Order: sequence, then C-alpha cells, then structure tokens
Amino acid sequence: MSFELFVARRYLQSKQRSGFLSVITVIALGGVILGVAALIIMLSVTNGFSGEVRGRLIGMDAHVSIQRYYDKPIEDPSALIDSLDRYGVAAAAPVAKGKVILITDDEEMDGVFVWGIDTASFGRVSDLPEHLRYDSHKEFHLESGEGERPGIVLGAYLANRMRVGLGDVIYLMTFGNQSLDDMMMGGLSPNIDGFVVRDIFESGMYHFDDSFVFIGIEQARKLLRIEGEGATAIHIRIDDLEQATALRQQLSTDLGYPYYTTDWTQQFPELFEWMELEKWVIFIALSLIIVVAAFNIMSILSMSILIKTPEIGILRTMGARARGIGKVFVLQGLFIGVFGTSLGCALGLFICTLQDRFEIISIPSDIYIISSLPVDMQISDFVVVSTVSVLICFLASVLPARRAASLQPVDAIRHIM
Repeated sequence: MSFELFVARRYLQSKQRSGFLSVITVIALGGVILGVAALIIMLSVTNGFSGEVRGRLIGMDAHVSIQRYYDKPIEDPSALIDSLDRYGVAAAAPVAKGKVILITDDEEMDGVFVWGIDTASFGRVSDLPEHLRYDSHKEFHLESGEGERPGIVLGAYLANRMRVGLGDVIYLMTFGNQSLDDMMMGGLSPNIDGFVVRDIFESGMYHFDDSFVFIGIEQARKLLRIEGEGATAIHIRIDDLEQATALRQQLSTDLGYPYYTTDWTQQFPELFEWMELEKWVIFIALSLIIVVAAFNIMSILSMSILIKTPEIGILRTMGARARGIGKVFVLQGLFIGVFGTSLGCALGLFICTLQDRFEIISIPSDIYIISSLPVDMQISDFVVVSTVSVLICFLASVLPARRAASLQPVDAIRHIM
C-alpha cells in the first residue's frame, strides 16, 4: 500500500475503534448516495413513460410505411408485400386510408380518419387488437354476413363524444374520387355506407382514440372508390425498431418513384425530441444534488486540512513531497465519490427493481391507462450518472488538495502547541 493511500484511509476512518468511517465522511457519502439514487430513479421513470408513449404511438401505427406520391392507390399491394421478403421484415399488411364524415342516428357528425384493414394480417403489424375493449380473444370481427351491415371499430373518446356503443349503427360519408365532369353534370354525389359498432379500442393515445375508425379493407375500397385490390399504404413491422430508418432509406433507394417510404421517427418528431430534451433537463437539474454534495466534500476536506495542518507539517519535514500531500486529499475525495456513487447506483437499482416487480407506486389507470409508475433502467444511464458523479467529486477535491500541497513545513509546524 502506498504512503498516500495509507494516510488517506487513516484520515477517513473514525478515531473510535467501533466506527468504520468518521461522521463527516458519512455525511459526505450520504449526499452523494442520495444524489445518484435520485438521478437513477428519475431517469428510469422518465425512460418508462417515454417508452410507454413511444410503444403506444408506434404500436398503433407502422414501423415503416410505403405509399405513393399524391396519395394515389398502390395498384398491386400483394406483389409489393411479396417483394419485401428479401428485406427480412417481420410482417406487412395493406391499408386503405382516407378522411370521411361520421354520422350517427342522432345526426351527430364529425370528420374522422378511416383505415380499411385486412383482418388476417393487420394484427401482425399493429397493436390495435390488444387495445380492444370487449373482445376477449382480441380479434377483429369486421366482416358482414348475408343481410348484415359490416362492422366498424372506433376509438373510446370518439365513441363517447358521438354517444354510440356496441351494436349501434353509424354511417361513413365521403365525396372523394369524383371527376370534375361528374360533379358539373350531376352535382356532388356522396358515398354513404352504414356500419355496426363491433368493438371499441382504447390505446391511451388521444390522437388515435378521438379521431380514428377501422373497417374492413373491402368496405374501405368501396367507400373511398379505390379500384380493384388497391391500397393506399403498406404497413411494415420489423424486429429491431432501431433499424427502421435504415430500412426506410434502403426501400426508398430500391423502390424509387412513384413510391416513398416513411418510418416511425418521422411520425411525431417534435414529441420524441421533446421527451429527449425533458430527460436531459431532469438530468441537469438533479445533478445539482451531486454538486451540492461535492461542495460538502470540499468543505469537509478544507476543514480536515485546517485540523491536520500540524500533521501535514510533520509529514513534510519527514520528507513527504507536496505532490504526495495533495494526492492524500484527492484520494479522500475519490473514495467518497466512488463509494457513494456505487451505493447510490445500488440503491436506485433496488428501488426501481421493487417498483418494476411489485408495482408499489400505483397511478389511476382511468387517467393514465397504465396502473403503476413505469420504470425502464438503462445501462447507459448508470454509466453516465456514475461518470459524472465521480468526476464532480474529483474536481471538488482538487482545490483543497492544492491548498494542502502548498503548505510550507515551517508554517504548518507553528500550529503545534
């Protein structure tokens, strides 16, 4: 053991045999532990909420989407889907999208987004079946039997606002895809179809729950006047979400005009940027707790230097170098930083694990959809927090260490009675 490490350990220890660390060392450690634990917990909770929002937004929509310019239909979506096998996509499904007017028997009207879906394949590219409120098997029932109206699924907020429920009949109306000559000669002729509410979905995302309805793709083609087996988009799901941008770029290059592709990062860029900025703001704000603990370390080391000035003088007269004296106090600060950071990470990990497994902190599910506080612990957060914490503690010990190193032996010995 080096001379500097031996002296630093002795200064940190309690003078009483029963105590492992001195009281002032425990106080300094406590500040670092609380600061690091608070950072770990808050970053994990922020990750949890961000993951819930991202999972619900992306889960309802596509990881990657293929469309044609000017919203023209894709004439042969089946062939295009078959060509995607060489890209290693997990699943793909055709979707017929449009904007329509929803009308109820009570003459309530509102504009909504309608998605015509293939019930056999859409469940593999979307989490919509998981959010169905009434079907215990989480399956679509949009087909119509003989003499029956086709089915429709709509969002919970939309259903509540339009005052409709299971079994009610609603109508979708559109004026789209009419030629100018037809409108000039015969006027506007709306296309109206009636549907029976078969289920209601509740994704927790107001954007979907208040504005979207889902019908069978055949009914959507008829309603939106899409010829043949056409679709307006191909929704793609992949196994690795982080590869969506690379796949989009590859598809854009290979398919070319008249197709264009988008991925989930382009759907709500402002929202994802805001969540990332929020995480950094929380990190900076809670790092101030560690900074306060660092000032505590600085003051404790400065006090230690004043008390041990005579001992420093004796060590200098015995041949200890100024650099070695400074290193003694730097090692004290590093010990507090490393030990306190380790315990803080362990405490944060313990609390987050308890919350993740036992859901100790609950929240009202009727407001937030989820029933407990979500946590998502990431290794990168532990690494960044640990590095910043140790670095702050190291910097806090440098100034007192330089002061101790600058003491002259003659001036230090004068304090001996």
